[in-house]
Amino acid sequence: MIDIHSHIWQRHHWSDKATAEIEMCYGKSNKWHCPPEEHWEQVAQKVDRAAVFAMMMNAAGLVVPNEYVHDYVSRRPDKLIGVASVDPNDPACIEQLTHAIRNLGLRALKLSGAYQNFNPADTRYDPLYSKAQELDIPIFWHQSTTTFAATPLRWSKPILLDEVAQRFPKLRQMICHIGHPWHTDAVMVMRKHKNVYGDMSGFGFRRLRFYEALATAIEYDVGHKIFFGSDYPFAKVDDSVQYLYDASGMASRAGLSLIPEAYIEDMLQRDSLKLLGID
Repeated sequence: MIDIHSHIWQRHHWSDKATAEIEMCYGKSNKWHCPPEEHWEQVAQKVDRAAVFAMMMNAAGLVVPNEYVHDYVSRRPDKLIGVASVDPNDPACIEQLTHAIRNLGLRALKLSGAYQNFNPADTRYDPLYSKAQELDIPIFWHQSTTTFAATPLRWSKPILLDEVAQRFPKLRQMICHIGHPWHTDAVMVMRKHKNVYGDMSGFGFRRLRFYEALATAIEYDVGHKIFFGSDYPFAKVDDSVQYLYDASGMASRAGLSLIPEAYIEDMLQRDSLKLLGID
């Protein structure tokens, strides 16, 4: 099993404002401190391989440098895949990405319209996308809901990636969290574009929304493009697996469109790293 979506960070990587905004919505949390040692115990030892994200989300107040992720994943390259992050509004972002991929050995790029306060569809960011395509790496997008008040929620809508995929059809892109709560838009973008995928991480506890997202992906014949991820520390690996089976059981009991257990088992065995070209 591959966990395509997980995090490491320490409390100092979060600004006080970002922490306060999340706690305002979700209450007090111990999720602000999940250093590599905890990730190894809670994620890496429970799966065959795991992708670990850097987070250069300056506008939101979360900064997890590429070097921090590199230091961890380089200890166990057989188990861990590092995902770089750069701030698209930083004039040096292309050079930073090139360094992260070619010198640090990271294998993909993490971006977010809302976390980084930019419109993904704006052509001014095309040089960054072009560089990702040149480096032959996928982009992981947090095109999903956010609690950070400082940045526009509209930049987080997955429909914006339709325009990116039109201009860069060969660029592999991942819509994290199936674009929650805009899962229908996310599925339509995945359906339209061969190289756009999604992961189901981080919102399985939103029972109805989670079921709707999975059922929509299956109904529109892109269920095979949804990959397993936990979004640790916001959800644990075991819990994320259980959320999938719970969605299947809920649908069966309610007489809703089914989420077959065979589909879940296929997802859990899917080689998402190979499909994204980062195995």
